[in-house]
Amino acid sequence: MKLIEEITEMLSSESPNLNNALFKTKVLLHKLGEKGLIAWVDSELNGYQDSQELPNYRILSVTVLGNFSNMVYRYTEQPLPLFHLDEKIRKSIETTYLRQSIAVLESYAKDDSHLTITIPPELYCSLSKGLDPSYSVDRAWGKHSAGSMLQVVNEIRSRLLDFVLQLSDRIPNEVENEKMKEKSKEIGTSELFRNAVFGDNATVVVGDSNIQNLKNTIKTNDFESLAQELRKHSVQEEDISLLKTAIEEDQNSPELCEKEYGSNVGNWMVKMLAKATNAIWDINLGVAGNLLSEALKAYYGWP
Repeated sequence: MKLIEEITEMLSSESPNLNNALFKTKVLLHKLGEKGLIAWVDSELNGYQDSQELPNYRILSVTVLGNFSNMVYRYTEQPLPLFHLDEKIRKSIETTYLRQSIAVLESYAKDDSHLTITIPPELYCSLSKGLDPSYSVDRAWGKHSAGSMLQVVNEIRSRLLDFVLQLSDRIPNEVENEKMKEKSKEIGTSELFRNAVFGDNATVVVGDSNIQNLKNTIKTNDFESLAQELRKHSVQEEDISLLKTAIEEDQNSPELCEKEYGSNVGNWMVKMLAKATNAIWDINLGVAGNLLSEALKAYYGWP
């Protein structure tokens, strides 16, 4: 298929154009009828919103550096001890989340030597407690390892290339446009994409705003509100009825006290995910898993 060949050439050239390759991938996914996957491309092109879960390759560890001194000595750009900090605070300053567009990351990749992560002055006092009592921190910042931004860009490029190469092995060059969507479902494009981009058994869903709104539309222990939400996502009436029966049969299950599904609801979930995998339920598998999980948590009133 010509479009796949063009994307492959862009990604594998000596001077790859990742931005244009993503735009062409968006066109390709549209032709294949994989609208749920286009959300990932849009997020890479436009950046990720604060409400979106980031793929692991966009989360970096950083080294916390600082300047500190006492009445006699002053040290600059030294690693600061962190193990005395509260775990949540420590993780927040040891980690950076790259929500910028791919164009911005590519510009960082050309020269990331001056990129730093700001640490608020309110934490300087807490950071000072890890030092000798005579010293105090007067500035602190985070810094990722050299070449980290280039590694992130290369990771995106490599994963996208893996995806299109696998597609090229499964989609014949002579396939007609009107049969592309049918062929896409036949070869399991969504599964190929999920495994190539996010890794085996990943459940990351990027850009599905419907997931964010579930808890606002489903009322606790109100099955009708749950049913209405499932109908919006093409869940059949027969499956909704089976879920209602499963919930009723599990109402005294001890698992519910531990915020876990009863056996009947669990079995229903497995059958629904199998339908998504086999394209009987017309929905991306990753979206299906998150949708059902979040919908049921909202119904049960679980956080």
